[in-house]
Amino acid sequence: MKNKLFLLSFVFLFSIISLAGCSLTFDFGGGKTITNTEPLVIETGATPSDIINEYLDATVTIFNVDKSGNSISFGSGIAVHSGGYIATNYHVVSYVISSPSVYSLKVYLNNGEVGYDADILWYNQQLDLAIIRCDYYDIPFVKMADRWIDSNNKLSVLEQVITLGTPIDFSLQNTASLGYISSVEHRYATNSGNVYEDLIQHSAPISNGNSGGPLFDMQGNLIGLNTLGVSDSNGNDANSLFFAVPIYPIMLVIDKVVDGNYQTSSFGISGYDSIEAKQGGINTFTDSGVKVMSVDSSSCSYNKLQVGDVIKSVKCSDGKIFEIENRNDLIYAKLYSNVGETVEVSFTRNGSTSSVKIVLD
Repeated sequence: MKNKLFLLSFVFLFSIISLAGCSLTFDFGGGKTITNTEPLVIETGATPSDIINEYLDATVTIFNVDKSGNSISFGSGIAVHSGGYIATNYHVVSYVISSPSVYSLKVYLNNGEVGYDADILWYNQQLDLAIIRCDYYDIPFVKMADRWIDSNNKLSVLEQVITLGTPIDFSLQNTASLGYISSVEHRYATNSGNVYEDLIQHSAPISNGNSGGPLFDMQGNLIGLNTLGVSDSNGNDANSLFFAVPIYPIMLVIDKVVDGNYQTSSFGISGYDSIEAKQGGINTFTDSGVKVMSVDSSSCSYNKLQVGDVIKSVKCSDGKIFEIENRNDLIYAKLYSNVGETVEVSFTRNGSTSSVKIVLD
């Protein structure tokens, strides 16, 4: 049967662990206080049940509602910073992004009956990620870990992972599943014209409604957000093909978002990598890197990069280097950098390698 990808647009809910150093209290007025000032932690050797039980209260259900209060869709989210900051998928909150005058967000806590308002603070459609802030500030939050980019701590095939969430219906809140990392290759998948890259493939069963919910390793680290699954033509799960977006991009931007000074930096170019070239029928480009397709005449890259250049690396002002293998690597470099920062871009042009310094827009 012909396979098709389905978006998992529901939610997970996570629990509390032993809180270390939660004595500080911040009062924001109107009853908005923060006592959960440190991430939840678990002891070494924790079982899957320990992790699930401790992280339930850090997970929320996110509803898109219309002006009459009717639910249009719902998904999952997980608190990643003190003060009610929640990570989820872009597609979970896309109704509100596309039509903010028509739809709004309601966030429900673990087993909660009250829907709290939430604002969208940051999103990236290509990565299928978003950060929202719930009007209830004192949600326990979890620790994030880069298990995807960091070569010293990368995921391994058949490493055990855990998911938790609300598949199919809100009444199935707190449903957990256990599985394994199926591949450490940089997988990609397409859905509704979107190409998602750098996906973590795993076998922990998830269903419609799990989008935006967490993927944990056995150390209790949040390593990704569940995004996609595969169904056959009858809608049945096939081959245990489930995918999560790595949490790494959220780690790059969360402090800037919390500080309120995040600005989206730009190279002022459009381009594609070998994956997008294949999807678009441009089979002549099979190299690593991002090939420049156009340069905005008013951008920082004008007269520095040209159509046909292939971007190979970006060196930031603090010395951090992003090797550009695919589109997402260039996005990571932009998320890490700041507007006005000078970066050094290495690229190939007509068979020769060059570099140029660019002040990001």
